[in-house]
Amino acid sequence: MRTLYTAFALGLFLAVAACSKAEQQNTQAEAQAKTDAAAQDVKEGAQKAGTEIKEGAQAAGTEIKEGVKDVGFDVKQVANDEDVKKATAEVKSALKDLGVSVKKAAKETQDEPKASDGAKSTGSNDNG
Repeated sequence: MRTLYTAFALGLFLAVAACSKAEQQNTQAEAQAKTDAAAQDVKEGAQKAGTEIKEGAQAAGTEIKEGVKDVGFDVKQVANDEDVKKATAEVKSALKDLGVSVKKAAKETQDEPKASDGAKSTGSNDNG
């Protein structure tokens, strides 16, 4: 068994030694070229993805901007509509009248005699 291991190690050593310096450099150059090509592919892919994302974001931004302009225009038209202005004035007037009525009712409640206090003191007992 020992002889087998020795033969294997010797064969490996001879195989490695048989590679010339030129072959080693050639292998290194090929590996470097493949690494450079892969790095270039990654770089190009990242640039392409970045460009696509940028273009998509710009398109979305443009659509949002146009949508906001449209909504702003619609809101302005509604705000300037005569029927809306009339309804707003009516609601404002109704709220003002409601406020006056509430104040009046509150004042009348405070001005009433405390008749209910007398009824409480003579209250009946239903426990019967």
